[in-house]
Amino acid sequence: RSVTWTGPGFARIPSGAGLRFAINNIPFAMDFDITIRYEPESLEDWLASVAVQPVGILSSQHCKNKGLAQEPHVLPLPATKRIALLQTTVCLEPRTEYSVDVYFSQPSASHLKAKSFILIDSLGLIPRIGSVENLCSEKDLDEYQKYHCIEIASEVGPHVLPEACARLIVSMSARIHDGAVACKCNPQGSLSTSCSKLGGQCQCKANVMGRCCDTCSAGSYGFGFHGCYACECHPQGSLSTLCDQVTGQCSCRREVDGQRCSRCLAGYFGFPHCRPCLCNGYAELCDSVTGVCLNCRGFTAGSHCERCMDGYYGNPLNGEPCSPCMCPEAPTSNRYFARSCYQDSQSAQLVCNCLEGYSGT
Repeated sequence: RSVTWTGPGFARIPSGAGLRFAINNIPFAMDFDITIRYEPESLEDWLASVAVQPVGILSSQHCKNKGLAQEPHVLPLPATKRIALLQTTVCLEPRTEYSVDVYFSQPSASHLKAKSFILIDSLGLIPRIGSVENLCSEKDLDEYQKYHCIEIASEVGPHVLPEACARLIVSMSARIHDGAVACKCNPQGSLSTSCSKLGGQCQCKANVMGRCCDTCSAGSYGFGFHGCYACECHPQGSLSTLCDQVTGQCSCRREVDGQRCSRCLAGYFGFPHCRPCLCNGYAELCDSVTGVCLNCRGFTAGSHCERCMDGYYGNPLNGEPCSPCMCPEAPTSNRYFARSCYQDSQSAQLVCNCLEGYSGT
């Protein structure tokens, strides 16, 4: 099925649909825990069905006797959590590509009228420390289990690891990556080239996020050497505090315009309660604050194009067009000697309001 991307890092998946993840960067054969990071849109629990399949033939002795399960693993995704850890380990080896198919379902979806969605951030692989050869003593492994190092390290957001967990995770990381890993701090988004020794988090500039400080945080845009600019979407004119991370364009309500959704669309006035310009059909635009009509057509005038301009007569409100006062000729001629005119309601005859020194009808 088609997938609607809601922003950097998330895929919005309806109940019954799935995602396929490709894995092709395993450094050496070892056991892994699979984890899924997600964000529910409602307070309903979800289920994930996880199936791992190699694309090719397995050759490693380590994984030879640990054949992948043919049946998909069921992984609960509670609405109160943001990360789920598959209890069944999988053995993966280098020089082999794997596909991980994950289908998402909501047990209570049949009772809901509207279609439900879940936001999927990422699928992660956490190495089982006991499967890395010659790394840990039995005492170390006992400590690793005792302090729930895997669970703590996989949690979303900042957290403090017990010293035993930090020491063992650093040792495992160095073993897997054949030494320390370069910081890779983005020169535009980072304050320096240094990063934390555990995890590699760089120091980010204002409104910048990510381990390498290479992405604008939610509610900001325009990644560059300055960091990122805050979206500043108008709270009354916009649908969200988020904006386009490149252009900074906020998502505006109907009849609202502007990058920050802070003014009415052309043809409307009175922000934030924008309403159509009232110009009796003789103009499309009006002052965005006062609602006074601009560029009235058909020789009309007034705040709402409701009367004829000087030198013309008629009734625009009744659909009667404005005609030139012939006193004795049109106002645009050199033979026009009146201030205004009107049509007598009884006789329907044109009456000129003549300038001083002139008379007649």
